[in-house]
Amino acid sequence: MLQSFRFLNVCAVALLIASCAINAPTFPAGEVCETPSFSVIDSFSGARRGTCTVLSDDHVRLDILPESSGKINDSPWYAFKLSSNSPMTAKISLRYHGGHHRYWPKVSNDGLRWTRLGSQHVVSSANGRRAEFDVDLTGEPVWVAAQELITPTIYEAWYRKTAKLADMPVMVLGDSTAGLPIHVFDNNAASKEVLFLVGRQHPPEVSGAFAFFAFTETVLGDSDLAQRFRDRFRIIAIPLLNPDGVIGGNWRNNLGGVDLNRDWGLFTQPETQLMAELLENLDKGDSKIRMFLDFHSTKENVFYALPDVTHPPDFIATWLEAARPRITGYPFELTQGPATSMAIAKNYIYERYGIPAATFEVGDETDRGIARAAAKVFAEELMQLMLDQEY
Repeated sequence: MLQSFRFLNVCAVALLIASCAINAPTFPAGEVCETPSFSVIDSFSGARRGTCTVLSDDHVRLDILPESSGKINDSPWYAFKLSSNSPMTAKISLRYHGGHHRYWPKVSNDGLRWTRLGSQHVVSSANGRRAEFDVDLTGEPVWVAAQELITPTIYEAWYRKTAKLADMPVMVLGDSTAGLPIHVFDNNAASKEVLFLVGRQHPPEVSGAFAFFAFTETVLGDSDLAQRFRDRFRIIAIPLLNPDGVIGGNWRNNLGGVDLNRDWGLFTQPETQLMAELLENLDKGDSKIRMFLDFHSTKENVFYALPDVTHPPDFIATWLEAARPRITGYPFELTQGPATSMAIAKNYIYERYGIPAATFEVGDETDRGIARAAAKVFAEELMQLMLDQEY
């Protein structure tokens, strides 16, 4: 009799949960998700929340989906804002569709300064398809995101600061699919020797953006080394190639549903067509790209490069080994492999010109200050090595 009673109790609880799930209020993406205690908002640049299901007064479930159907890179972006009228703890459950829990939640009280949630607040399922965390609310809005929100507005502020630092204007190279400006720093256009830098082809890859900022600030800075470098070399630096994807909170693609770093050589998208036109103009002017770097993020700090059968030979390995003794707290590896048929930026540049080309990958959760410090050293050592070359 006791066993039968326990069984009936279990069944009753299961039925109650099922009934609650069926009757749980749901709110589509773009609509404010309201519980009796707090709200979940996704109406800002870079937001992605998916369907929001209210499970209780203090608990919601968010369905995190990519921007397009079919196979997509496992970079499940999320960003939303929580608002309450009084102090409370909000419980957030994430249910991933087409991806796994990759990014550690970060919170901000102003959308500008960010901290990682403490480990005591976050748990994830064994298969990585679900995650849950608590966020303490004090009555003021709190932003929650997979990574810091480095949106075009933040870039605009950085453009102004860097232009002042370098005493040179930032220019508009062209427009994105949505008609947003794609900016470029371009110095010493008379020089035939070029350092080519590209950033943020993939929207969630924020740690790579921090490295790009520090690297570019260094080569455009006022040190004697940087000034000598700019006297000889032209620097073309494109910080944000995919502004539409960043604004839309995309996992991978641009507004046209294309992974820009699989479109080099194909050049089907407005953003990559700008790259094609730029390369064509460089060729027409008899310019020579001496080094190409494409900044990204992955799970660790690594440089992906092609075999160093380039001119000059073994250049990338030589560069990184020169930097290694000066860098602390930033372990990194060089991974070199044969060129593939994928239309990746570094592959395309390597195949077209036979020059050193690498993907500069920064770990998703690498400390941002350490990443910036390392990028400064990498920039200094690259400038010195390029100055030492007689091409």
